[in-house]
Amino acid sequence: MTALEILSAIRTAVAAIPLDDAAPAPAEPLFEAVELAANQDLPRQLQELLVMKKRACLIVPVAVRRQASDRTGALSVLGRKYAEVALLYSDQAYFKPSQSVTFGDARRLGLFAFDEKIEAALTGRELSPFGGLVFADSQPVLFTEAESARLGGRHAWFITAYVPLGLIAEPVV
Repeated sequence: MTALEILSAIRTAVAAIPLDDAAPAPAEPLFEAVELAANQDLPRQLQELLVMKKRACLIVPVAVRRQASDRTGALSVLGRKYAEVALLYSDQAYFKPSQSVTFGDARRLGLFAFDEKIEAALTGRELSPFGGLVFADSQPVLFTEAESARLGGRHAWFITAYVPLGLIAEPVV
């Protein structure tokens, strides 16, 4: 399974998260748009999705990391290879956007609840043949004033996930 196939599996899993867990199937999805995105000009990419969609998520590969775990005199070094991926998400609000988008109101869940739903739906899920996703921190995206203006004042958050891509074995020299 390639890294792109694993990212596509994450996209499919995120797209399947229901907005309301109690709604009968087929439930309205948490996000109206979920796309893989290059780590370039993310505000523009998010803006393009948000023109027609209220709730959107970008899946952004951040890095591929390698971590050695055994250097005890063996003939090779064993370790893990994993991808760091950011899930960048936003919701639409026209009145008091910072309050209702972040904390929710009678008409929307809020970005805190999005974070909880993403983590609950995907933690430990075997989207890679090498193991499940592990989540790290989530936090607001800090846009410049110009970027914020382009996004209509919308707020966005991201959560970082680590996705195992395989094992590595390197000869000891």
